[in-house]
Amino acid sequence: MSDAFTARHPRLQPVSRSARRMLRTVMVLLLGMAAATGLTACKDKAPVEAEVLRPVRTLVLESADVNLVGEFPAEIRPRVDSALGFRVAGKILERRVQAGQEVKRGQVLARIDASDLRLNESASRAQLAAAEVDRKQKQADLARYGELRRKGFISAAEFESRRTAAEASQAQYEQARAGLSVQTNQADYAVLTAPADGVVTSVDAEVGQVVAAGQSVMHVAGTADKEAAFQIPENRVDQVRGLNTAEVTLWSGGPPMKGVIREISASADPSTRAFAARLRLIDPPSSVRFGMTATARFAGRSAQPLVRVPLSALLRQDDQTWVWVFSPESGVVTRTQVRLTTVTDTEALLESTLPARAEIVTAGVHLLREGQRVRRLETAAAPGSASTREVTAGSAPRASDGAASVISNTAAASGAPR
Repeated sequence: MSDAFTARHPRLQPVSRSARRMLRTVMVLLLGMAAATGLTACKDKAPVEAEVLRPVRTLVLESADVNLVGEFPAEIRPRVDSALGFRVAGKILERRVQAGQEVKRGQVLARIDASDLRLNESASRAQLAAAEVDRKQKQADLARYGELRRKGFISAAEFESRRTAAEASQAQYEQARAGLSVQTNQADYAVLTAPADGVVTSVDAEVGQVVAAGQSVMHVAGTADKEAAFQIPENRVDQVRGLNTAEVTLWSGGPPMKGVIREISASADPSTRAFAARLRLIDPPSSVRFGMTATARFAGRSAQPLVRVPLSALLRQDDQTWVWVFSPESGVVTRTQVRLTTVTDTEALLESTLPARAEIVTAGVHLLREGQRVRRLETAAAPGSASTREVTAGSAPRASDGAASVISNTAAASGAPR
């Protein structure tokens, strides 16, 4: 700015460098605030993203008359499992069998020291000999005194005294003979033999151990009769009792076997609240061994239509069993209580309390909530299953991943067999 212009306009003075720097800073701040305000306005006007719906797998239910199936875990056991022990006390000198060994009736299993028993037997034999001599002497005296009484040489009182002595001698002889029999039996009890054909299931005493009379030395299970032991929930006792027969299959494989109910306990087990039962196996193969695990399967025509559902569709909450019913119109799911009839390894049978052709969720049921909107993904249905809509469960686990937990939770809480 020239000096002449400054002279004509005295109020206009040259701007200093610091003032110009401050002015530029203020302008930059104003421009930044204006840009931020514009971005905020643009963001407010951005469209709201659509709600992400969880994909589910569904199944359309159909009631039908089905065979009522009840499957119970069982264990192969002997009908007779005896705890064998010596009938007298003593020190074990010999044990001739091992656990798992098969034995025959009358086979020697173990033996204890019988020295004292033999000595007692010898003493009883000597007492019997002495009693026999005294008996013969008293009988001979009675015969002579009888002759004297007939001739009148002795009184009646004397003769009665001799007859009483002879009778007492006879009683002592009988007592000594019985004592010898007892001591002989005691000596024989020093040898432990198998009461029947069977297999040694356990050994409870070893050589050198002193055992008391009746103390268990080993367990022998009879192989003549084999049974399947299982437990029945309290709500199924009458149904199982009415069916009476079952099909028993080993978990290790093999052909199924027929079983007939032999007994059902009159009272429930205090820990499981189930009733113990036994199935007598009809002509089991020799490969069936004690302790094997098996499944006892009862089947009979149901009295009313039932609904089959996969185990992955069941939800256990509030001590009740539920399913999620899907509404195609609104796309929401509703938790609905159901009643279990029985549970098998792969599916459950429900009473027909749901609406006709109701559609339920069959996977990821523990991830849903009441009134949640979901979407149904459809794929090509397998032959013979037109009513099934197979879909992926999104982030939910596969049905097979949760089947084990559903089985244990449902069976334990509802009392249904596995």
